[in-house]
Amino acid sequence: MEDLTVEKIIEMHDILIDGFGGTPGILSRGTLDFLVYRVNKEKDPIRKAALVLFYVASEHPFIDGNKRTAFVAAENVLGILGQLGMYIDDDENGVVNFMLRVAKYQADVNDIEKWIRERIKKSELA
Repeated sequence: MEDLTVEKIIEMHDILIDGFGGTPGILSRGTLDFLVYRVNKEKDPIRKAALVLFYVASEHPFIDGNKRTAFVAAENVLGILGQLGMYIDDDENGVVNFMLRVAKYQADVNDIEKWIRERIKKSELA
């Protein structure tokens, strides 16, 4: 499995901001450094995805686009970076509502891991 890097997360964030709008910029490089360190120590790809989603959505390392970046980064850990060809299968409202819960500290890493495990699907392209 390819390691997650701060640069990869920033690239995902920048693409999302360019494509969907928002204010670019990093609030806390230290938060990104910590989350990458923590995630890359983890062996289980679903737990890795849960950690990425939690830290980006709840710790707000960016000026804007934290929830979007959190979700996309988590899916990248499961799919592209993890080479597992997996994705989180939920409708837009389900994802948005859950991401709002995470951002409001109403879901911890264990809740997120459970949510992902209940929704994970293998891509037909994998």
